[in-house]
Amino acid sequence: MANASSGPSTMELANWENRSWVTANMINPAFVATILVAATEMYENESGDCMPWELVFLAAPMALHRDTREALPIRINSYASKWVTENSALLASLPKRVVSMRPYTREGLRYALRAGSLEVVEGDRLRGRSAWKLDKDRDAELAYIIQRAAFLGRWFAAAGSPATLYALFGVTP
Repeated sequence: MANASSGPSTMELANWENRSWVTANMINPAFVATILVAATEMYENESGDCMPWELVFLAAPMALHRDTREALPIRINSYASKWVTENSALLASLPKRVVSMRPYTREGLRYALRAGSLEVVEGDRLRGRSAWKLDKDRDAELAYIIQRAAFLGRWFAAAGSPATLYALFGVTP
């Protein structure tokens, strides 16, 4: 199992000017922060509690990976364990994606905290405050990614503890 959130980074981020076009545009700190804010806001809306910080390391890679976000269930009452079983081939690469996304997730987390879009609550939980307006017709793909991140926040809130989710997805916290 891959380790998602602790220990030294297995991959250092390239200087901004040395990042590829795709990385600079799709995995930039502001966009990752937006994904994290959407997930944390909806987690809190669903559960009444702020989101445990560990879950951001699942939310970003799952929302950004096209096949994963398109395979996500529509309703939050879908059992995560059933979804994992039905999508085992797709999820085989999730632990590796979580680890490879870890530096970008951390960068997006730091960006959101500095911008005031996320705040740490009770020492180990996150509260999101969105302030964006997106033209859903012009920015349909971005809106869809953010909507799926919001779904993940709600689904995670309904599915159980971070330890349960990490175990289901085969990722070591």
